[in-house]
Amino acid sequence: MGRIQGLAESGCLTENQLLKSVEGYVFSITIGWRGCIAGEYCLLRDGLTGSAKPLVVVPFATANGAITMEWSQGKYFDTGLFYDEGSTGGEVWATLTFK
Repeated sequence: MGRIQGLAESGCLTENQLLKSVEGYVFSITIGWRGCIAGEYCLLRDGLTGSAKPLVVVPFATANGAITMEWSQGKYFDTGLFYDEGSTGGEVWATLTFK
């Protein structure tokens, strides 16, 4: 299968950020973390702010680690796309592919 036209890459995110202010799709997210407490998490929210409805929750099972989640058909966000790093005491890095 060829590359989907019009994909955007977020670059390395290190804090909360509005990525898209209209509807769209997320195709993948990769998160790495260090020095976090197991049970902390990051969120992808369907909206424009950190108070928008969360659609994806990525919990941290360990203090240090990495995870990649992929949606081949895209995870639909109807209002916008807000990356919420959550309330962590450690360091978190994320990259997203979206349209």
